[in-house]
Amino acid sequence: MLKKFFLYIFFLTTVVYVKGQVLNTSPFSRYGIGEINTIQSAHYFGFGNITSPISEPQYININNPASYASFIKNNPIYNVSLAGKSALYNSNYNNKQTTSSGNNFGLNNLFMGLPITKNWGLVFGITPLSSQGYEVSSTVPFDTSTVDYIFKGDGSVNKLLIGNGVNILNKGDTTRISLGLNCSYLFGNLDRTSTVVYNNSNDYNSRIQYRSSLSGWGFDLGLQIFKRFKTASNNKLFLNLGVNYSLSSDVATDNDFFAYTFKYNFSVQEFPKDTLAMENENSNMVIPEKLEFGVSIGKVYKNKRRWDFGAQYSSIDWTKFQDNSKYSSQSDFPMGAYSRISLGYRLSPNLDWSNTNKSLLSKSTFSIGIHQTKSKIIVDENSLIQNGINFGVSIPLLSSRSLSRVNFGVEFGKLGDLTINKIEENYLKFSLGFSLGPDTRYDRWFRKRKYD
Repeated sequence: MLKKFFLYIFFLTTVVYVKGQVLNTSPFSRYGIGEINTIQSAHYFGFGNITSPISEPQYININNPASYASFIKNNPIYNVSLAGKSALYNSNYNNKQTTSSGNNFGLNNLFMGLPITKNWGLVFGITPLSSQGYEVSSTVPFDTSTVDYIFKGDGSVNKLLIGNGVNILNKGDTTRISLGLNCSYLFGNLDRTSTVVYNNSNDYNSRIQYRSSLSGWGFDLGLQIFKRFKTASNNKLFLNLGVNYSLSSDVATDNDFFAYTFKYNFSVQEFPKDTLAMENENSNMVIPEKLEFGVSIGKVYKNKRRWDFGAQYSSIDWTKFQDNSKYSSQSDFPMGAYSRISLGYRLSPNLDWSNTNKSLLSKSTFSIGIHQTKSKIIVDENSLIQNGINFGVSIPLLSSRSLSRVNFGVEFGKLGDLTINKIEENYLKFSLGFSLGPDTRYDRWFRKRKYD
C-alpha cells in the first residue's frame, strides 16, 4: 500500500516535470551546455552546497551516491523541490552602460530513496543537469538606417538517474565506510537562433535556427568515511570524509540547421522569402569530468544538541568541453577551468524529538554557507569570479519525531565585476523542498488501517 502510494505520486509528478521544465534567463547560459544546475537539494543549498562528505537518512544527496547507504530500513524518502532565481545584469561596453533583469521559477527535481537492506540504499529520479535561456540584442548604424542583431536561446539537458550506495564496513554509529554509483541517462534539446533585422522596408532580414538534441550516459562514483569519537563528558565528536567523481560523458547529438530570409509586414507579421540552407547532421559533445572532495566535523552534546562545520572543493576543466558539430560556434564563447571552495556551518538546537514541549523551530536545523568560485565563463581572456552567501532552515513535518521535513535555502551572490570585466550579475537564488520520510510509528497517514 505504502509503496504503491509513493510510486503513484512519483510517476504523476515526473510527468509534470518532463512537460514543464525550469527555464533560464541568464545571458551566461550561452556557454557550453548552459548554466549548470547547482541546486540538487534545498537543505544542502543553505549549507553552501556542501554534499561530498554528508550522509543523512532524512535527505537525498545525489552528488555523492555513497550517501544512499545511510537510509533507514522501512523508511523510504521522497524528495521534491522547487527553485527560482532573480537576477540583475549590468554591462558597460564602449562607455554605454545597460541594465536588464531576469526571473525564473519552477520544479527543480524529483527523487525517491529506498532502503533495500540495512547496508544498501537505492535512489532514482530526475533533475536538470543544465538549462539555457537568453535573449541578447544590439543595434548598430547601417547606411541611413540601423540594423538589429538578436540572439536567443532556450532548452535544457536533463538527467534521469538511478544510483546505489552500500556500506562495505558498518560498525553502527562508530565507523562506516560507504561506496556508491550513479548511472544517469542524459537527454534534452538546446535551441539557438540568430536574427539580423534591417530597419527599412527594402532589405531582406535573415535568421539562423539551430537545434541540438542530446542523448547519452553519465556515471558518478562516490566514497564516504564516517568516524565517531566519544569524549569523557559523554559528548560525541564525529568526522566525515567524502569524495565523488563524475566521469567524462560522450553525448550523441542530432543537429538541425535552418537558415532563411524574411520580411515583416507592417513590422508585425513575418513573411519567409528564401531558404538559404536546411541540413541535418549527427555529431557528439564531450562533457568534462568533475571532481569533488570535502570534510565535515561536528559535535553532539549528550544527544540533545548538534553542530557541524563543513568544507568542500570542486573542479571541472571546461577547456576539455567539445561540441563537434560543424555548426558549432564554441570558439566564440571560450570556457576555462572551473573551481569552487565552500564553507558551511549547521546547528540543530534540540535533538530531543520525543519531547512534545519543544517547538518545531527548536527542533529545526539552521545553516549558513559561503563560497568563492572561479567560473567557466571567460570574458576578455579573464575568468569571471563568483561569490555567494547561503542561508537555510530545515523544519520537521507531520510530527516532531518524523523524518519528514520542509527545507528552504537561499543564496545571495555576484558573478563578474562591472569595473574589471565590464559585466556583472547580481542574483538571488532560492529553493523550497520537501523530504517525506514516513516513520510508521508516528506518521498516522502512512499507517495501514485494520478496518475500513
